[in-house]
Amino acid sequence: MTNKKRALLIRAIAFMMVGGLSMVLMQASVKLLSDALHPFVITLFRALLVFIIILPILLWNGLGTVKTSSVKLQVIRGGVGGVCMLCMFTGFSLVSLPEATSLLFTVPIFATILSVMFLSERVGIKRWGAILLGFAGILVITRPDVSLNLGHLLLLSAAILWSISIVIAKKLTEKDTIISITFWQAMGCVPLALIASLFVWETPTLTQLLYLLGIAGLGTLGHALVYASLKLGKVSFLLPLDYIRIIWSTLLGFLLFGSLPTLYLYAGTFLIISATAFISYREIQKNKEI
Repeated sequence: MTNKKRALLIRAIAFMMVGGLSMVLMQASVKLLSDALHPFVITLFRALLVFIIILPILLWNGLGTVKTSSVKLQVIRGGVGGVCMLCMFTGFSLVSLPEATSLLFTVPIFATILSVMFLSERVGIKRWGAILLGFAGILVITRPDVSLNLGHLLLLSAAILWSISIVIAKKLTEKDTIISITFWQAMGCVPLALIASLFVWETPTLTQLLYLLGIAGLGTLGHALVYASLKLGKVSFLLPLDYIRIIWSTLLGFLLFGSLPTLYLYAGTFLIISATAFISYREIQKNKEI
């Protein structure tokens, strides 16, 4: 391995690790702030403040940066993303941080099912087995007969909705830029979050506005770093590093909220990560064959 390739690999690893940490910090911040502000209000400001973060790029490169090839798909994805974020942020306020992170790792499982339904992709017996393994992990974590609550259902709904968003994004990325997709996703969230917020409105204080700006910044930074990481290195090597998020969330869950993971959480997380890792591996192998 040349020095240049080694430097790129180190940078890709750093981006993936910091990106994952940024997203977990965002989730923890939402959970902390939800004690004082309703999650719907947090969702609204999370979406609005993305525009402020992206504004320097728009001023530098012009409005052409957010040009889209399909307004229809962007509107649909924005609506789906808006409901997804409302469910996700509300879910963060109701369950522990490690549980939330683990349940959101089910996105590749639902995305695979949706790809079969709407993109006519073929899925072999091994991937179907991985999907069933992932669902077994969900059952172990949520334990429907004992501890299933609204937070679990909202986070699973968010995972399904985010899977739909990913399927639409696959089509959009053929012609649209990442900045364009990020912008329209955020702007699509605003109307839904605004309507939902009107019923529970609480005006944020200056301190809370700074927290909200931090939440928007961490979320945007996290996604940008993960995308940048995947562009620099091999997906097969980098994607498993994303699972380090469960370590971050466990540590933050203990330090900030005093929550300790249960044996059921460990076991369920292991099943979900095993399933999503295998699905990702099979997807990479399939792309190599094309």
